[in-house]
Amino acid sequence: MFDRWNRFVPLTGVVFVALLVASNVLLGSTPESSDSATKVIAFYQAHRTKIETSSYLTGLSLFFGLFFYACLRDYLHRARAGERLAATAFGGAILFAVGGGLAAGSQFALADVPSKLSPAAAQALNLLENDMSVFALTAGVAVLLMASGIAILRTRLLPVWLGWIAIVIAVVGLTPAGFFAFLAAGIWTLVASILIYMRTDASTLAPRGDTQSPVADPGP
Repeated sequence: MFDRWNRFVPLTGVVFVALLVASNVLLGSTPESSDSATKVIAFYQAHRTKIETSSYLTGLSLFFGLFFYACLRDYLHRARAGERLAATAFGGAILFAVGGGLAAGSQFALADVPSKLSPAAAQALNLLENDMSVFALTAGVAVLLMASGIAILRTRLLPVWLGWIAIVIAVVGLTPAGFFAFLAAGIWTLVASILIYMRTDASTLAPRGDTQSPVADPGP
């Protein structure tokens, strides 16, 4: 049973991306930070079910996402040159998950009982929903991809081009064009998930014994 799980756990990255895309498509365009309280309350009253479903899908996507990035950490950890970087990358994934959870929670709070919100509370929650999680999300993605990219270049456990792309996305994510980096990070995760699945068998991601030497797959 556990061998079967080890074989398919890399594909949690595919599930993560699919759920996150579905969540964002369902969410659509939400009120801006500068919108009036009346507009904010009216929007969340009209789209309550859709927003709550989107928040739930975001939470579910983060569940699968953390499993995938833990899998990525274990995969890159197989070579000693990638051990510290793999741990750093997973720290970035945790930071990203915290940001995503805060964003989803704020959206759910706005959609829960919008008719009970005072104008001041609606504007405050809307401002938090738009701005509170942005730095956690941005920093998390940048750390995740920068550390993963460097680890790939050092270990060659995945294709070198995937490592360089990760580094470029991380740098772009720290600029005003960061929104596009989030889109690119999703595609990168999808590709990495499939590549790890194709390159592993049931024993590859099993825990290493203390005396086992790390094995580096040269890859292309």
